[in-house]
Amino acid sequence: MPKKNNALDEFQKLKNELVADKVNEGFRKYPDKYIQKLEEIGFQYHEEDDFEKAEEDEAVPENKRQEYLKSYFEGEVELSESVLKSYLEERESESSNYSLIRKYFKNANTDLKVLLLFGLDQIPASMELLSDLAYFNEFSNTLDELVKRFITACRQEPDIVNFGELIQEFYYSTEPDGYDALAQLKELFPPDTEKGKMVELFSMELMKQNDGADGIAF
Repeated sequence: MPKKNNALDEFQKLKNELVADKVNEGFRKYPDKYIQKLEEIGFQYHEEDDFEKAEEDEAVPENKRQEYLKSYFEGEVELSESVLKSYLEERESESSNYSLIRKYFKNANTDLKVLLLFGLDQIPASMELLSDLAYFNEFSNTLDELVKRFITACRQEPDIVNFGELIQEFYYSTEPDGYDALAQLKELFPPDTEKGKMVELFSMELMKQNDGADGIAF
């Protein structure tokens, strides 16, 4: 029996080496057509977005909470505290149906946006809801609203550690759109205040990062 297993292992090793050689040859000889060459030897090429879209197209509610949220996103249920509670529970669930919810972000679902803003009315400094609104912004330009909500959160957050996390999220969520969150934060919080000192610390860490230092860590 051991000899048989060893033989199979050697065969698999040889097969893998041959496949690797073919792949490397495809990259080396046909840099502009490597996808076509890989498909010719049996590989199937898929963009990451293709996988996600396939998951989203096939996603269906798996429990009553997900059915309830789907009904809300599709205009069959009115916005309420119950919808918000269900959304937050689904978001934090270990068995959350990400594929189902994600497609409503990518479709820039209006009811989803309304839900996020409604939630931020209730919990202005919610990192989870702000992060979700930032993700929504990737598919529908809501930068003005996003900035306004981050500013409100930064003003209202009493815990300095949470504030430090907020300003990082604010900066990184709006920087791709060309917004200078750091300048806005410096204007809002003078350097002689506790929050202003945290902003200055973040500013210095950003400078170090841009100069090749390690990532930011408060």
